[in-house]
Amino acid sequence: MPERRAAGPRCAALIGPYSSGKTTLLENILHASGATQRRGTVKEGNLVGDSSAESRHRQMSTEVNVASADFMGEAWTFLDCPGSIELLQETYNALMVADVAVLVVEPVPDRARAIAPLLKFLDEREIPHMIFVNKLDHASAPVRQVLEALQTVSERPLVLRQVPIVAGDQVTGYVDLVSERAYSYKPGQASDLIAVPDAEKDSEKDARQKLLEALADFDDGLLEKLLEDTVPPTGDIYAHLTKNLQNDRIVPVFMGAVEKGSGVRRLLKALRHETPEVRSAAARLGVDAARGEALAQVFKSQHVPHSGKLTFVRVLRGELADGAAMGGERIGGIFRVTGAQHAKLPKAQAGMVVALGRMESIKTGPGADPIGQGAGRHGRIAEAAEARLWPNVVGREPE
Repeated sequence: MPERRAAGPRCAALIGPYSSGKTTLLENILHASGATQRRGTVKEGNLVGDSSAESRHRQMSTEVNVASADFMGEAWTFLDCPGSIELLQETYNALMVADVAVLVVEPVPDRARAIAPLLKFLDEREIPHMIFVNKLDHASAPVRQVLEALQTVSERPLVLRQVPIVAGDQVTGYVDLVSERAYSYKPGQASDLIAVPDAEKDSEKDARQKLLEALADFDDGLLEKLLEDTVPPTGDIYAHLTKNLQNDRIVPVFMGAVEKGSGVRRLLKALRHETPEVRSAAARLGVDAARGEALAQVFKSQHVPHSGKLTFVRVLRGELADGAAMGGERIGGIFRVTGAQHAKLPKAQAGMVVALGRMESIKTGPGADPIGQGAGRHGRIAEAAEARLWPNVVGREPE
């Protein structure tokens, strides 16, 4: 992939139907990034994501779980969102502050309709998103059929980024359609680079051509190259993919089996190279990230034993400092959160997701009044945000 400058803190929401594997994906992301030493499991009840007593009792996510990690020198926050339809508002709140969403699905064509509400929400609000087809080791249909079913509920074109390598009835690896490199899965470890199997060369060539044609729909220069049978450089293809994801024109599709850790590192690398920074999320909420005082978006509130109320925010611009005035109150602690672990910070910069302590009057969810530095100054911001999801905007007050 092309070289790029280090990005600021970014945020990815993991979404999808109940039992699709979102929380297991989070466990593998945290392990692959070095944030944890071992992967938790639902059976053992030691997941970082589902850390609450209710989640462990029900063996399912009952609220948005926040986890921080650093991957290849860059800061990330992952929001593991509940899949139950009864808790969909929790997921919508989280999506509004995310830079990108990873929609985790099972390889079962008949279940494609279950993700229609999520895709509709993402498409209407122009939130960049990827699809991760999980559980390929238990696939009941070819990836092509799964993709066709998913396309029926997506307004955006789905762009396959990988084709599976199949040996017998087992998926043993994948071919990356941009780099044209093949990899063999190693459970819990980075995949091994291998030669593209002869049996996969025709399907890889056909799938790659479809990927290029999908990108050419948005670029006349690329279309001309394809009509002239000119193969664009690999770096140019990555640049087109990045641009079109960030503008929410396409939906890249990745695959793997997170129970075995397969496909997780490839997904992480794609997120690292292609996810936009916080200014894009801020713009969707009507916020100019380059001008004005510190501004944060509230998306979750939680009462923690012995700690009291925590208000979870994404910093859209500026810098928050412990003790500063926000929304008529003083910040009583800034915390970087990973599951049930809270690390206190003196400050939080734009892009970070943090929990603020003792913000008792701050509300979140439908119907909450946006709170800012002043109605006149933040009125436009409040209206733009409220039209989308009624979120709470918190502006820093003058010292």
